[in-house]
Amino acid sequence: MAESTFTLNRYFDTMLTYSELLEANEVYKTVIKNTNFTLPNIATLEFMLWAKREKLSFGPYQNLTFFEISNRIHSDLVLLEAAQILFEKHDIKSIQLKMSNHSGYDLIVIDKDDIEIKGEAFNTAPSFFQIKMRSELKKFKDNEVGIIAYNKSALSDKNTVFLKNKKVEYKKITFIECNKL
Repeated sequence: MAESTFTLNRYFDTMLTYSELLEANEVYKTVIKNTNFTLPNIATLEFMLWAKREKLSFGPYQNLTFFEISNRIHSDLVLLEAAQILFEKHDIKSIQLKMSNHSGYDLIVIDKDDIEIKGEAFNTAPSFFQIKMRSELKKFKDNEVGIIAYNKSALSDKNTVFLKNKKVEYKKITFIECNKL
C-alpha cells in the first residue's frame, strides 16, 4: 500500500456541501500560508536537481519533491475554485474532490436532480494545454455529461481557438475556466 502524501484527507474524503467546501478551502489555504519553508541557496543546476529529487513536506503534502508538490497544489487550487463556481453558478447539492494524485475522476458532483456527474481539473502551461485537454476529454466516452476545469493562464490565442472548437464538439461537457492562477 502506498503511503499517504496528502495530509488533509479528512476534509476531502466525503461529499461536501457548499459551507463544508468553503471551510475545507480555508483550511487548505491556511496550511499553505502557515508553512515555514526556505529554498536552498545552491547553484542553479543543483537547485533544479534538488527540486526534482529531494523529498520534503510543504503545505498539505509530505514526502514529495518540490516539483511534485508545486504541480499538485496548483491543480488543487483549480479544483477548489471550480468547486466553488459549480456551487455558485450551476445549482449543485454536493461535491467530492479527489485532492492529490489518484486514479479516477478529480471530482464527483451531485446536481439538483440527484444525478452524479464526474469531472476533471488541471493546471497546465500553455504549451501542454491541448495535449492535456484531449487526454481529459477522452475520459468522457460518447460525449457523456461531464465537467472539465482548467487554468485560464493556459489560454494562448491558439489554445482559445482550440477550446472554442472543443466546446462545440463536446456539448455535454461543462468547461470551467479558473481565473485565480
